[in-house]
Amino acid sequence: MSTDPETPDAPDGLDHHDEESEADDEAANDANMHDVEDDEGVADGEVEGDGEGEADAAAERTMSTNGRTYAVSDEPEGYSVFDNPPNLAEMRQRLFSLEHPIELPVADWQAYFPFVDNIWRKMRTTDSQPENVAATVDYYACRLRRGATPKVHTPRPTPEGKQQRKKRVREEKTCAMTMKVVYNHGPIETCTISKATDGVMRHSHDLDYVDGTKRNTGIMDTARREAAKAYLPASIFWKMWEEPEKMRAAGGKFMKMSDVRNVQYAWRQGHQQVVLKAHKGFNQQRAPRQPPVPPPPPKPQFQPSMQPGVFGRLEPVKPNTRNEPTTAVHWDTLQYPHHARGFLESYIPDPKLTAVRTRPHVTLTWASSLDGRISQIPGVPTAVSGPETKAMTHYLRSRHDAILIGVSTAIADDPALNCRLTNPAGYGGLGWEFQPRPIIVDPHARLRIHPGMKVLKAATDGRGKAPWVIVAPGALLHPMAVSTLKAHGGEYLMINDYHPAHGGLNWEGIFHVLFREGIKSVMVEGGGVVLSELLKMHRSHLIDSIILTIAPTFFGKAGVMVSPDPAFDPTGRPIATRLRNVRWQPMGDADVVMCGHMTVDQPPITNGMLPGIEEYSRTAPGIPNVQQQPQQPRPQTAGQQPPPGPPPPQGQPQPSSQTPQSEAHASAVNAPVATPQPGAPASSAPVPPSASSDAQP
Repeated sequence: MSTDPETPDAPDGLDHHDEESEADDEAANDANMHDVEDDEGVADGEVEGDGEGEADAAAERTMSTNGRTYAVSDEPEGYSVFDNPPNLAEMRQRLFSLEHPIELPVADWQAYFPFVDNIWRKMRTTDSQPENVAATVDYYACRLRRGATPKVHTPRPTPEGKQQRKKRVREEKTCAMTMKVVYNHGPIETCTISKATDGVMRHSHDLDYVDGTKRNTGIMDTARREAAKAYLPASIFWKMWEEPEKMRAAGGKFMKMSDVRNVQYAWRQGHQQVVLKAHKGFNQQRAPRQPPVPPPPPKPQFQPSMQPGVFGRLEPVKPNTRNEPTTAVHWDTLQYPHHARGFLESYIPDPKLTAVRTRPHVTLTWASSLDGRISQIPGVPTAVSGPETKAMTHYLRSRHDAILIGVSTAIADDPALNCRLTNPAGYGGLGWEFQPRPIIVDPHARLRIHPGMKVLKAATDGRGKAPWVIVAPGALLHPMAVSTLKAHGGEYLMINDYHPAHGGLNWEGIFHVLFREGIKSVMVEGGGVVLSELLKMHRSHLIDSIILTIAPTFFGKAGVMVSPDPAFDPTGRPIATRLRNVRWQPMGDADVVMCGHMTVDQPPITNGMLPGIEEYSRTAPGIPNVQQQPQQPRPQTAGQQPPPGPPPPQGQPQPSSQTPQSEAHASAVNAPVATPQPGAPASSAPVPPSASSDAQP
């Protein structure tokens, strides 16, 4: 943590953040603005007639406010005072809460730590050797941690002739949260950041409380860089709040004008005669003290069609060129426009549901021909879709925690399995920590691990992560392969539930292990065997969504097909696997993307008759029904007529009025004889109701 002057903490434990009035701020501001020698008309340190001084004067306009002179800088269009690491707001929150372990390159950790050093304070460093691998562990404690014996408060005397300042007593809070950082040595230096204690421990405060109590070094260094360029403190404060999202992401939500003056004080002591300047557009009268109200969020540029099966049209949108990155990116970096992402939102993992899920979100995605093939010949890579769909695939990778493929695809394609979307931070669109984790299903350890693999090269260059290889018990692992994989940050994961005769590995167990290791979403990209296995009906509950790209081509019968085995219900009828919430989207010149959620057709088990017809056939009189149960006659009172029955079928004579005894006798005479079914026991034949009434003991 930097030791340069920033908002200092007084030893008496009180918060000395300024509470001065407007007049005090004006006086302090004027003290930092040194005017020019009026009789000479030029700044001190410059020689009249000097060509360089005249060029500087031409490049800057001199302004005067309240009798003080300052220059207005001609800075380039889109000038920004911030140099934040990518995804800073999210990373600060993750490094504060530590809900899950975080794996980062050491260079990224060193870039993020200045923005969280107001939260954590380093306590000690130890050396450990887990599994015969030397590692260094740093331990950190929350800055609000208090010792068992607090210091005795000794008030400082007020100097003679000065009035005692107003002081606001800081609310006493203590926090026992601790953190550890384990450094892993290898081709790319990484570190794992996690809680040093059990997983139940949490901060006794929130992130805003720490940001309001103490400023971090990152936000103070941002102001310090502008102060060293001879900018006015008020102009620096105003310019920082011109970008409120970056200001809040860096932890400057509670920053004050006095913080900017404090960081400029040391530089000002050695440059007292320099004329301070202001940023372009700075209000010469008074800089706003309150942060500007953020503009309302823009309306979504893509409105999905509410009618199923109707194509939504992606209208071109003019990109915002303000503050566009000027740094060079890698030659194979891809771009996927923001306005083309809306139709995918319903089918990709929702971060809000991560905390309540008990298994990872699984998305199946692949490109297929019109005849359902993913390649022309087994083992030969085949380009199926266009470049627009390829960019969409890398966007989907950026929204998942892991990419899963089979060993045949890994051997045939040798993929890098990383995300290559462009980003202001440079290559890959995401920092190394946000790259998806490659997962290769290799039950028999067929994949040869060597440093020349694209996936390991990407891990060495910091453009991706090393893979996790899933193997079955009994797989022969070469010691060199194990050491090479571990050196690049990969691992072998053994799944004990393996039955080759019954489908191989247990996919539910695989997803459970990945979820336990922190993988909350998995994108399955291939190959044909893996996709066909997961599309089977009894595994449909493991699949959340399917994103399929269809190309207008035929590969023929020799190609690799993606198709599940047929499924049947208990009666032998086939069951179809269908998709719901289906949406179609044209992509590029010829491809079409289909998105949907997984479901299974399960028709009710019946005998093929409609329910109404079946019920009538059972209750209609005069129709043989061997399944009809015997009915007891209702007791009738004297003089009461029996209730009317259903009308007889056409062609039958109307029965005459008879007594109950004669009706029973007639029914016994006309009752059909039930023929037992072949193979059924004789006792299973139903007994006619009249036979039971006429039988004698």
